[in-house]
Amino acid sequence: MSRTRRTSGVTRCWADTNDMCFSPWLNSRFLRQLAGIESHYYQAKTEIRQFIRKIIKKKLADDERKTLPAIQSKDKNIFLNLATDLLRRGVFTLKNVEDESNIIVFGAFETTANAVYYTLMLLAMFPQYQERAFEEIKAMFPNTGDFDVSYADTQEMVYLDLILNESMRVIPPVPVVSRQTSQDLQLSNGIVVPQGVQIAIDIFHMHRSKKIWGPDAETFNPDHFLPDNIRDKHPYAYIPFTKGIRNCIGWRYALISAKVTLAKLLRNYRFSTSFPFEDLYFVEDITMKLKTVPLLELQKRN
Repeated sequence: MSRTRRTSGVTRCWADTNDMCFSPWLNSRFLRQLAGIESHYYQAKTEIRQFIRKIIKKKLADDERKTLPAIQSKDKNIFLNLATDLLRRGVFTLKNVEDESNIIVFGAFETTANAVYYTLMLLAMFPQYQERAFEEIKAMFPNTGDFDVSYADTQEMVYLDLILNESMRVIPPVPVVSRQTSQDLQLSNGIVVPQGVQIAIDIFHMHRSKKIWGPDAETFNPDHFLPDNIRDKHPYAYIPFTKGIRNCIGWRYALISAKVTLAKLLRNYRFSTSFPFEDLYFVEDITMKLKTVPLLELQKRN
């Protein structure tokens, strides 16, 4: 079970977690040592923990210099504010804050970055959609350079929303998700899945099912998410953040941050590539990978 390890601690931890998810015996530290991945896993966890601990200590130090009313007025929708408030009230220990912060960083780091890059890549391959997105953004932000994007602005980016949804349909950031049945589960075809069975849900191939998305399911077309086209789809036909009570807790923030990033990039640059969409070779991991990552050419816009 050898693989080339990358330099990012988060990325290495993703890779090792993928191994353990689909090879449950690797949850044993002894077996991880036998498989030769324990040192990588430990190093990755250590790097992430140190980074998170530094952020938490800085946050606590900043709070110590402020009065209590100023601290309490902090936005409770910001995770770190909520976690450190629970720490001050004795609900959380410092380890609880670190553990919860680790989950947030672990779940958001590579998925959001990939979603932004894959969207830019697809727009470079399908320039007609890129130009429509550019015109929408230019109408909102006439001048190039740096500009502030409010939450209200992101809600006005209607076509960019179609593009981002379609990008995550064609290339879902997490292609497979696993669940374990807590009780016997009867499927719609009558088959009963016993309690305690681990199930892998293939998001990648479901998102590309022609039975659900039509004959052009395997290509990129934002029109798939026009109201008339999406209205009659099953609510679980599109699940880039999974669905139900165990869905991604940061999905709203992920969409907003991705739209802000894409808006600023598309307003300032035109993206192009000579790499054809048909030559993309997908490698299913805990996050979606490409065998060959296309290079993008950037041209400054006026």
